[in-house]
Amino acid sequence: MDPSQLSQLEALCHAFYNASSEAERAQAHQTLLPLVQNPQCMPQLQYVLAHTSNPHALIFSATGLMKLITTNWTSVSDQQKEEMRNFLFDYLAKNGPDLYRSAPMGVSPVVRLLCRVIKLAWLEGPQFQNVTERVGQFLQSSPLHWVLGLEIYTDLTTDMQPSIGTAMSRYRRTALSFRDTALPAIFTMGMQTLQQVATGQIAIADKSEERKLMKQVLQLSCNCLSFDFMGTMPDDTSDEQNTVMVPHSWVMLRDEGIPKLFFDLFTRSTSAQWIECAQLCLQCLVLLAALRRSFFQKEEDRGKLLASMMQGTTTVLASKMGLQDHQCYHELCRLLGKINATHQLNELCSTEQFQVWIEQVYSFTMDSLRHWEVMPNSKHYLLGFWAALVNPVIMMQDKAPKALETFIQQITLAYVESRLFMAERSADSANFSADWDDPLLDEVLRAEQLEVLSNLGRCRYQDTAQHIMKHFEEVSRLGQAGQIPQPVFEKKMTWLVYMMGALVGGHASAKSTRSDTDGAPTHIVNGEIAGRVFRLINLTDQQATPSEGLELAYLYFLEQFRKVYIGEHAKQVVQMQVSERLATALGLEDENAMLGLLINKIGKNLQHRYSLEAVVKKTLALFHELAGGVNIVHTVDRSPHLIVSGRLLLKNDMVKYILGNHASPEFGFLTFGLQYGKYRTMYYHTLGKLLFMDIREKKDAFEKFMAPQAQVLNGLFHQLNQNAQMFRQETYKGPLIGLCRDLRGIAQACNGSDPYGMLFDWLVDNPKSPQNSRITLFARALDIWWDDPEVTTPLLKFMSEFVHNKGQRINFEQSSPGGILLFREASSILVTYGTRILQKTQFRDLYVEKYKGIGASLDMFSHALAGNYTNFGVFELYSDNSLAKSMALALQMCLAVPLQEINAYLKALKPYYYFLDLATRNHMNKVVELDPPLLATLIHSIEEGLLSFESGVSMQCCSSVDHIISYFHQQLNEKANANTPEQERVRNFLSQGNQCACLQKILTLMLQLVMNGEFTSTWSISRPLLGLVLLFEQYFVQLKEQLVMTQIEEKRGKLRGLFDELMSGVENNLTTKNKDHFTRNLYQFAQVVRTLS
Repeated sequence: MDPSQLSQLEALCHAFYNASSEAERAQAHQTLLPLVQNPQCMPQLQYVLAHTSNPHALIFSATGLMKLITTNWTSVSDQQKEEMRNFLFDYLAKNGPDLYRSAPMGVSPVVRLLCRVIKLAWLEGPQFQNVTERVGQFLQSSPLHWVLGLEIYTDLTTDMQPSIGTAMSRYRRTALSFRDTALPAIFTMGMQTLQQVATGQIAIADKSEERKLMKQVLQLSCNCLSFDFMGTMPDDTSDEQNTVMVPHSWVMLRDEGIPKLFFDLFTRSTSAQWIECAQLCLQCLVLLAALRRSFFQKEEDRGKLLASMMQGTTTVLASKMGLQDHQCYHELCRLLGKINATHQLNELCSTEQFQVWIEQVYSFTMDSLRHWEVMPNSKHYLLGFWAALVNPVIMMQDKAPKALETFIQQITLAYVESRLFMAERSADSANFSADWDDPLLDEVLRAEQLEVLSNLGRCRYQDTAQHIMKHFEEVSRLGQAGQIPQPVFEKKMTWLVYMMGALVGGHASAKSTRSDTDGAPTHIVNGEIAGRVFRLINLTDQQATPSEGLELAYLYFLEQFRKVYIGEHAKQVVQMQVSERLATALGLEDENAMLGLLINKIGKNLQHRYSLEAVVKKTLALFHELAGGVNIVHTVDRSPHLIVSGRLLLKNDMVKYILGNHASPEFGFLTFGLQYGKYRTMYYHTLGKLLFMDIREKKDAFEKFMAPQAQVLNGLFHQLNQNAQMFRQETYKGPLIGLCRDLRGIAQACNGSDPYGMLFDWLVDNPKSPQNSRITLFARALDIWWDDPEVTTPLLKFMSEFVHNKGQRINFEQSSPGGILLFREASSILVTYGTRILQKTQFRDLYVEKYKGIGASLDMFSHALAGNYTNFGVFELYSDNSLAKSMALALQMCLAVPLQEINAYLKALKPYYYFLDLATRNHMNKVVELDPPLLATLIHSIEEGLLSFESGVSMQCCSSVDHIISYFHQQLNEKANANTPEQERVRNFLSQGNQCACLQKILTLMLQLVMNGEFTSTWSISRPLLGLVLLFEQYFVQLKEQLVMTQIEEKRGKLRGLFDELMSGVENNLTTKNKDHFTRNLYQFAQVVRTLS
């Protein structure tokens, strides 16, 4: 690239980042895009980076290089890696300070590029790990060089954090190596810099440079403390880190002066209006408060840290310092919550400043609740603080500080008031502020807040309940009199019903004895609460236009009520006297009438509220729970009892009506739209449970229940026989999908051989002429609708459920051909769908149109293979190619899914690994018929599966490797004169270097997983590992030596000895006895080898 080309590129970059029109930006984007997509363009981008002074060109070249080296790292030579790393260090040392002054936005992309190079090269040799030495040169130069060095460390500690995605195992090993080598020195340097800043040893004349330095070193300290030390890759959707697992060697954190250091820096930052620095100080304190208990060798050290934390937070709360900033306010709430979460109440009480501290926290909480609209989500930490104190206060009784109970109760009442203020504000759409989220519209937020109220209300249960009921009566009176607008009435009532439900749900462990007054027993209070809610339900059920929020609140209340009071043995659970009094308080005869209230609401919702999808979903979930059968409920005396609510439902008139008219048009949700299909499955699953609980072996009753489905199925069958081409019309699409959904729900309810037998006989109604049975409808329909995922997905999922032998429910008689018929039908469906989908090349949505269907097909076929109801030897014996054809097609479907797509859509494609496990276990002869490169592709996907965080997937991959290697050993050890086609295929596969390499890579990976302690089951990994070691003895010797040489000199002899012990007494065979011996050796090896790292 010459200077003129460079100037052209700079102009394009300027147009791309600062375009005057979208057309100009699009033109620049189209011209620049090939540069960041082609690995051959890396030298040009490096030239731009080295010679440009244009900040936009600098950003473009740095980000483009970062993308290219990340995706094409393996094609970069060692010399290029070394040169690029040295170039970036030298570039930043020379140009970094000037860039900070002229174009500060250009610094970060270059720093991130350097950090990515360091990360990718980290495991490739010690020459790439001397980062502290190189960055140390920046820290001994000018203030801006110092800031630059700190930014490199900060970005490096961020980029080194392991994350879920491609190559995550490699990145995790990189992170753990970085943790042990460079991170301690980086953190020590950061803390020393902070101490020098605090004591004035570092004095920078330019305050803006001092601010940059302060922010950078605080961010670095925060990154170090929040590092994923255990490589667990936690969910990053929350800002909470439960426990900070710092190594024992970070002794400086045991110094009680460390919290004081951060509080002093917080004071200094707020005084200087350096708000971002103040926020980082509090974030570091939150992480310090979460240090693991075992980090402290003495409880005394931990006590000093707690005292220092309480002293510092008391000062901040008293002075309100920095709390005008919302982020500082949020971090302080987090800090208070974390202090309470990591210490027991007796530990908090034992400190000298507890009384002053708790009073300050109480005052701060009450003030926050009075201004509920300011940072409402941050208050969750404050409320969680008090909710977590309820259990200890109840357990400690008189030993608990006297003021705590009063504080908790006042906060509970203030919280209730704040929700009602929130309801009034959110109902006024004209003045509604977008600064806060309405919990009534956010299920996760609402659940968190109700859980907090449920805990808070347990302290003085009766007082809280009476307070809420007083508001309920007042709002009800004002609403009926028309003195408040309807939206306000609905919002307030919604909150009150939710809060009543939270109280009822949490009352079982409420404080039973009261020190101030004698309140009514909790079940009487709950009767009063429930009576009010049920009266309101009756009132609103008569309205034509329902409130979705209020309907959802009713369902939440009914669910909480069900958990506590509904059950066949409710008299044992809540005692006879309690049950009678509760029923009396509700004006009912007995618990069956109480159950009737719930069922009637469920029935009315399904009949009249079906336009509200969320209500339908929650209603069916409640119905399913009630019919679910057995729950464990703890009584007042804490003893567990079983309740069976399903049988009670069968006595209810509404349930009898639903069972007798389940497909009636009055249940409008059944035909409301295709998007409601999933609810049909749950509906029929619930009805199926109740039906099979009632009819036992009465086939007539089952036939009567299935009459609506029979009518639909017969109509579809008739149309297929009359004119199959017309079957593609939309008229038949809805009924076909509905039928599949309904039958899947009923199949899910078949939990024994008798119910399953009735469903099987209903579908295979002509076993002597199987081609005329109802079951054949689905393969024929699939042949017509194969390219419409709205049809194929429910159809395949139904068949997957139907052929699934869960709980050994499929149990045919010896003379029955049922098992073979069932497998052949599954095979027919797989071949019909698979043949078509593999031929299709154009997709609008790959996941929906292809991978979801392939996943469901493999799931169905895997269930059929693993069902244990088919003798597969019969097929070959009688020249039936069903098994061979479907097995070959299933393997082709596996090969049609690229490896990166398997990782991206693992939820839908988990059956991929389950199928490979089954195929390699019992049908390896068919698997080795694949061409060697294709078999190597499958083995490579198994290698990736070993690294999956889904333990089921990784175990299945171990099992698959074990089956493959065992098969190879078996074929290689057959008599030499028996030269079978299978032996030839195995020898052919192993004779080619590329194919051998995929198995050798698995051997390397498995050893690394064992040595790093990254695999949960030594037994599972030991079985295939032994076979690999025996198959590749020479390669194993070389691998051992490589692993030994990666250790420091002092540890090499120890590791060699451990490898010798690993193979001690191991014979050259794969008998169970030999495998068990190797497993014991491997367990000992794994325990000891991890202590070397």
